[in-house]
Amino acid sequence: MSAKYYLGIDMGGTNIKIAIVNNKGSIVEESVIATDINAKPETIVKSIVEKASVLKNYRNTKTAGVGIAGDVDCLKGIVRFSPNLPKWKKINLKEMLEKLTKKKVFVDNDANTAAIGAFCLDVMEKSSNLVCVTLGTGVGGGIIINKKLYIGASCTAGEIGHITIDPKGLRCKCGNTGCIETFVGAKYLSAYAAKYFKENKSALMDKLIAKDYSKITPKILHAAAVKGDKVAKAVWNYAGEKLGILISDILNFINPDTIVLCGGISHAGKYLLDPLKKEIEKRAFKSSRKACKIIVSGYTNKLGVVGAAMLAKHSTAAKQ
Repeated sequence: MSAKYYLGIDMGGTNIKIAIVNNKGSIVEESVIATDINAKPETIVKSIVEKASVLKNYRNTKTAGVGIAGDVDCLKGIVRFSPNLPKWKKINLKEMLEKLTKKKVFVDNDANTAAIGAFCLDVMEKSSNLVCVTLGTGVGGGIIINKKLYIGASCTAGEIGHITIDPKGLRCKCGNTGCIETFVGAKYLSAYAAKYFKENKSALMDKLIAKDYSKITPKILHAAAVKGDKVAKAVWNYAGEKLGILISDILNFINPDTIVLCGGISHAGKYLLDPLKKEIEKRAFKSSRKACKIIVSGYTNKLGVVGAAMLAKHSTAAKQ
């Protein structure tokens, strides 16, 4: 018989979310701690367990799931590398947590746990083949095939942020050039917008940022578009077109029935989605695009921690 509650841990670069989640994917208790990126892995893990252990239903959980950004060996629970935590190299997070919690622990990349969260919350597990595209500081992805997370041969499937869109594009932190992340990752999009606004003046944007173009963020860019700024809309059109190329490739290659967009960039709504869909009309097979729903997650802030808990649920069930 499966457990009633699962412990979910979403390890972000700013905060670590901890939650007790029930069988249906609903959060019954939650807590947050600040991420100390300079602390030793052992110190961070100890803080997580201390915070989790005071939750009322902590004792009722037998398994835990963890989502963390970076290169993760999900079979062994080893964090090979995490961009948010520079001291985390070849850290056996599974072993550390199991020793302190006395629970079975499952660890995966945070984009994969977001995909599980989207599968549970956004489509209520009714999708068979789903791709979740995370649009934040970076770009990531998780793939569900036949209702199961697809991890690939080395646990690195879904690294769609590093699919090449333009071979002559900018150098990405991964070492490649022209990755989609260098077009729609928050840092890169903000930099592009700053350059574009300098060349195409906007009285509204100058007012919003006090003529300091380094202050442009996707959130401000969205606010300007909502107020009718043509320059802001042009930047979102650029982002939507680039993302549309990526989505077209996903549609043609994987043929999913659902694509879920999540993260801060996805909040641009129609300003991002309209040009994205126009690009898909030009590039994706008609049968592929007609068979797929593209939605923006309604649970962006919950996907990671709920997905981590559901990782524990489904991984436990698979081993029974």
